[in-house]
Amino acid sequence: MMDKMKSRFFSFLAVITVLFCGCSGFADTKSAAEETIGIDYTYTIKDIVSFQNFLINRPTKENIEDKPYDMNNDGVKNIFDLCLMKYELLKQFENNTDTLVVYFSCTNNTKNIADCIIDITDADRYEIKAAVPYTNEDITYTNSSCRANKEQNDKTCRPEIDNLIVSLDNYDFIYLGYPIWWSEEPRIIDTFLESYDFSDKTIIPFCTSGSSGINISERNIADLVPIGSLLEGKRFSSSASRSEIETWLNDIGMMKDNLEEKFYLTINGTKISATFEKNSSATALKEKLSEGDVIIEAHDYGNFEKVGSLGFTLPRNDTQITTQSGDLILYQGNQFTVYYDVNSWNFTKLGHVDNMTQDELKELLGDGDVTITLSLK
Repeated sequence: MMDKMKSRFFSFLAVITVLFCGCSGFADTKSAAEETIGIDYTYTIKDIVSFQNFLINRPTKENIEDKPYDMNNDGVKNIFDLCLMKYELLKQFENNTDTLVVYFSCTNNTKNIADCIIDITDADRYEIKAAVPYTNEDITYTNSSCRANKEQNDKTCRPEIDNLIVSLDNYDFIYLGYPIWWSEEPRIIDTFLESYDFSDKTIIPFCTSGSSGINISERNIADLVPIGSLLEGKRFSSSASRSEIETWLNDIGMMKDNLEEKFYLTINGTKISATFEKNSSATALKEKLSEGDVIIEAHDYGNFEKVGSLGFTLPRNDTQITTQSGDLILYQGNQFTVYYDVNSWNFTKLGHVDNMTQDELKELLGDGDVTITLSLK
């Protein structure tokens, strides 16, 4: 909680400082990295805190003498340099995408998967780095007293992150990648999750491991903090191919080419994805959903469907259909139906649920009445 408050505070403080330092002409200024004697350096919140403490004579653990904090190269480190540093930090998080890939990787296995996801989706990147980096000895799992094993045995352990990202406000979709350590996510992933508000985010976990699956870590993540939507994750081997990653992204509806053709159903607190049919009825539904979520109170009918009123009428494209489990059907122009079994009639198909077996869908829909929320996010 304190890390989250600190993150938001310094993001806000950076904006205020820029305004009050008279820095409105920064748009025509070279980047801080260019101005800082050619050094390739990424400024973080930690730099801001250390430099700020230095300027107000507050004790700091960091030795800033060899740090590239003279942002305008005038030989003096002062408040104007702090202003420039904060501006540089904010620029790092200007986004042209609503998708971020976050990952923690000690051996580059998870990083390689993250790199591929970023390349396929054009997402932004954020690598979690420990304040105290992990050595090879730290992750020698055969040694019961190694650092990783000690941390995993202590569920309250929260390793410090060195480079906390300023804000996640601009992102709707966040891929979260990590290695599996003793069947669970590393505790530093818990540090990250507890540092921000994910109540309106869609989290898509992925992991790498020799054999352990992702299920336990998914349950841990779901139980740790409130998350808007936690999509089904994927475990990859260290040798996973690009085509394997593309297949997964396609299955969950996150490929660039089909992202706009997806919508979501939230049923009993679980969000699942679906693919729009290609017809005017589905297009009209998409336009309605762009105006806001649609809530349907559905009831069971015939032991093969859940059906409820949309509250509005869509154009019909009725044809003789034998439904399959997962088909999403428009009935009489204003009824929305989720089929979990077979039926034949003149219907309009609106789409189909992605990646769910008949038994899984039946279990999710449950017995009796159910509330279904349709959304584009």
